[in-house]
Amino acid sequence: MRTPVERVRVGFVGCGRITDLQVLGYLDHPAAEVLAVCDRDAALAQRRAAEWRARKVYTDIAELLADPDVNAVEIALPHHLHRGVAVAALQAGKHVSLQKPPTLTIAELDDIAEAAKSAGRTVRVLENFMHYPPHMKAKELVDEGVIGVPLSVRIKTAAGRLDDGWRVPASAQQWRMNPEQCGGGPTCFDHGYHCYNMGRFFMPEPVERVHAWIHVSRFGDSAFYDGPAMITWKYAGVPKFGSWEVIASLGLRVRSKYYASDDRMEIHGTEGIIWINRCTGFLLDEPALVLYRDGETRAWHDIPTDWAESFRLAAHEFIDALIEGRQPAQDLAEARETLRFAIAANLSARAGREVTLAEVGPETRALLPLPAA
Repeated sequence: MRTPVERVRVGFVGCGRITDLQVLGYLDHPAAEVLAVCDRDAALAQRRAAEWRARKVYTDIAELLADPDVNAVEIALPHHLHRGVAVAALQAGKHVSLQKPPTLTIAELDDIAEAAKSAGRTVRVLENFMHYPPHMKAKELVDEGVIGVPLSVRIKTAAGRLDDGWRVPASAQQWRMNPEQCGGGPTCFDHGYHCYNMGRFFMPEPVERVHAWIHVSRFGDSAFYDGPAMITWKYAGVPKFGSWEVIASLGLRVRSKYYASDDRMEIHGTEGIIWINRCTGFLLDEPALVLYRDGETRAWHDIPTDWAESFRLAAHEFIDALIEGRQPAQDLAEARETLRFAIAANLSARAGREVTLAEVGPETRALLPLPAA
């Protein structure tokens, strides 16, 4: 049991586009407030402070971490900065919520875990797909045995036109095109963390081995898309398999208020099948969740499907956990296995062979892109 806090006074470290969604649950939770913001872009930090009614504005991370009134931080920075800032925040006595992927390597994540243990503070990795209402309902059905024993998880990501969806500043995209800073590719490592975690989310057995093909589509000298891709995996000790297909349908119009792509999932069991028909976008006019069992089909039309809801609920879970003195999802042990999975998939594509997750060492990195074929 951790020492509970009476009120969560969060500081945002990084104020980029994704924080439009990360902040929602702090703004409407009665036991939380956005106390401080920090960004090296002073104008952006001031604008966010005004939008979120934050009382303190910083451009230096060290100054925010030295603020005794801040008791938790949301870290929304490029991936290569996660380890250093998270460790410093923990050493400063703050609880930490860390964007996914949490680090570039297992060793970096272990450094954060050690700092959390020494500081007696809580860390969670913000994997918001776990909090997306259709995913949560599907998980509830699987755990209740509605589809019998789960046998496979299939995921498909359809990317759309690059000029649709959110307008993200070029500076925010640039670091994602640098594997040394992103940790791998923007799709099969960055976004992929969500999908690898979903592959684990619905199955009780751990992932044992993975095989991946990842093609890199280049756009000039400085931009690329790591797709199309096909990634398959086997669960340990059982004849159960999963797959994730990335479609580079870059001429496709994807209806979305956010990134111009969408994710669909199928969980197949011994007695039934669950389809989850949307996530970041609204690709097709279908129910969000469909169940087939005993020759009958049931659809859920009333589940909230706005992707923003997953961030709001994730923030609420973090806040509630700190107030109740418990560990929120996703803990570092679970994050470690998803990160290992993500690295193994990219390692497989680079090596051109099946890779076991046991092959991923403390310093192994994904480091895409591959040369374009």
